[in-house]
Amino acid sequence: MTRPLNIAAVYCVYNEEEYIEYSIRSIYEFVDRIYVLLGQGPYSAYNPHARATFSAADRTEAIVRTLADRLPKIQLVNGLWDSELDHRNAGVRLCRKEGIRYYFLVDGDEVYHRDHLKNLQEEIETHPHVGQFIIKCDTFWRSFHYRIPARELSWRPRRIFKLTRHRRLLGIPFPYRLRFKGINDLNSLGSLYEFPPEEAIFYHFSYARSPSRMREKLATFPHAREILNGWYEKVWAAWPGQREMPNIHPTDPPKFPRAVRQPLTDLPAVMRAHPYYGLDVIS
Repeated sequence: MTRPLNIAAVYCVYNEEEYIEYSIRSIYEFVDRIYVLLGQGPYSAYNPHARATFSAADRTEAIVRTLADRLPKIQLVNGLWDSELDHRNAGVRLCRKEGIRYYFLVDGDEVYHRDHLKNLQEEIETHPHVGQFIIKCDTFWRSFHYRIPARELSWRPRRIFKLTRHRRLLGIPFPYRLRFKGINDLNSLGSLYEFPPEEAIFYHFSYARSPSRMREKLATFPHAREILNGWYEKVWAAWPGQREMPNIHPTDPPKFPRAVRQPLTDLPAVMRAHPYYGLDVIS
């Protein structure tokens, strides 16, 4: 891989021990810095009872500290944020302070393929006026064997953002207030570029979790109040016996039309060592 851009991967996480090491290892060579902003408790904005119910931290901090001891690009930042928006904006402030040019938003359960990262780098370098880059994803479902492919998802997540510092008016530079307006929408100046899925995607393991981790996710993520009544029992728990089940998204069912079985051969090499790799269903 060629020389990295002036780009920082920013992780805004809490209790991501299942995937955080694999995610970091997958993107390490692509970036100049990795900032892991580790919440000391779950978000309170989406569920006022979350911190009382899910107060036990998992091994995320220990995993990141072990990696940071060997991999010099990693910086761990502990804090407590009420919402994902606050968390991600803290990452923006850190990147601006450190002089970072591009903010690469990576969740703790997202993994990238080396070849796709090379494509990302080449396109970013040839599109210097782009402010935000969309990267679609394959979303894995209860297993590494089943997924909702990127081509079937309407979600167009923005993942790489140019960190604008000044806005010019009549040729005069003025300081520009850069911030996330929504959890996937930074007000970067410049055009929008979407990577074709055949050129680059990320592998999203948010729904390939153990049942206990899935319950925690549903109770603490930004859409906690929107989950359909009985979804966990009727869809999540029932799916292994009804694998052709349609419309399985927890808040807007048609967004996940169906989980389809696909071979493991295209997964990033780092995932072959994951304990879930050979499981038919994660339990």
